[in-house]
Amino acid sequence: MVILDSNHTKQHVADELALYFDMVSIGSYIVATDGSMKDLYDVPRGQPEWVHDHPTAAAEEFAVQHPEFVLEQPEWFFNESGLSKNITHWPSAWLRRIR
Repeated sequence: MVILDSNHTKQHVADELALYFDMVSIGSYIVATDGSMKDLYDVPRGQPEWVHDHPTAAAEEFAVQHPEFVLEQPEWFFNESGLSKNITHWPSAWLRRIR
């Protein structure tokens, strides 16, 4: 598993994905963290460019270009709530290698 959690610009994350994806074994993940930036662009200290410049955009483009990966969050084992999906700062960030 590789977790990308440094510079969160789309280009930087895309560059990291290009460098590290080959290290991920079949069935494991590479995760581009903090994609929730796109939803937080208008909060105090947010940035308007976060609407399009965020890790999720890089992960989604990567998945299209690399069919050996799918965007798939791991199963949610410990749900004691009424939620059907967990709340995360890592939306569309879990890239699982399938081949």
